Amino acid sequence: MIAILSDIHANLEALEAVFKELAQRNIKRVFFLGDIVGYGPNPGEVLDQIKNFEFCLLGNHDEAVLTGPSNKFSPMAQRSIWWTRGQICPDEMNNAFLRPAEYQKRKEQWEFLKKLKPVRTVGEMMFVHDTPAEPGSWRYVRSREEADKGFQNNPKVRAFFFGHSHQPGVWTENGYLEAEPGRKFDFRKRVMVNVGSVGQPRDKDPRACYVILEADGFRFFRVPYELEKTQEKIRAIKDLDAKLADRLAEGK
Repeated sequence: MIAILSDIHANLEALEAVFKELAQRNIKRVFFLGDIVGYGPNPGEVLDQIKNFEFCLLGNHDEAVLTGPSNKFSPMAQRSIWWTRGQICPDEMNNAFLRPAEYQKRKEQWEFLKKLKPVRTVGEMMFVHDTPAEPGSWRYVRSREEADKGFQNNPKVRAFFFGHSHQPGVWTENGYLEAEPGRKFDFRKRVMVNVGSVGQPRDKDPRACYVILEADGFRFFRVPYELEKTQEKIRAIKDLDAKLADRLAEGK
């Protein structure tokens, strides 16, 4: 079995809760679909944790930390991205006097981010951060039209897995299915699967969300975590908007 995670957004407590559950299930293979950082208070610690995943993809927040955020990001998100950049980029001006060991650590984190790509194909499965129709465009799969484009542009792919919108669910060529936790979904039909978000769910359920891929299908799982601890960390950082903490509890 393989765990598929997406959109951790520097939420260390959520990631650790998922890790604990995966260990209990004896799942050692993990695919990650992007947005390691952004919004949350522990970008460096999360980067250190996920470097050992089987593979990691580039998300739009990861890219924005590398290049600087565009005006497509909200002011709140832009502030978070600039703060995150200051935490992990070794050559930011405020990091001029880092100790050699810390500089080397940040350099390794930065180089890891720079090597990430937005898409990966494994057999008849495609893994992307945003839309299978055009990986790296940072468009969302929120409509029948966008889902159909993904199916049409990739006729040899039977199963697509992505994140980005933080809203778990399953598109088929005939309709849409709710992401009921624990329910077994099979591969008899082509599927396009939003695996949800580990660190910032937006389906009004604050629990971390992820998917387990089995030989003949997949299941969604939800995990509670120390949400209040993450909120306290966010509120203690002046460059992170308190709304980022508030909405964790609301699942939006």
